Amino acid sequence: AQHSWENVLAQVKVANPGLEFSTEGMGMLRKLVDGQIVIPEQYRQMESEDEEEEEVEEEDNGDGGREE
Repeated sequence: AQHSWENVLAQVKVANPGLEFSTEGMGMLRKLVDGQIVIPEQYRQMESEDEEEEEVEEEDNGDGGREE
């Protein structure tokens, strides 16, 4: 599923090269409800675990949480 998510983002960027958009707050386990992006209850624990893994990877890579 992660590969599919990254693939769709890449396609949107290629199809719309002049379009600037933020992917912050978006993710493959989220959905749109009443105009807002939300994490369905059944995915909240999984989302928390993914965020913790990303933080550990950033620390291991010496990024210190910085985004490029």
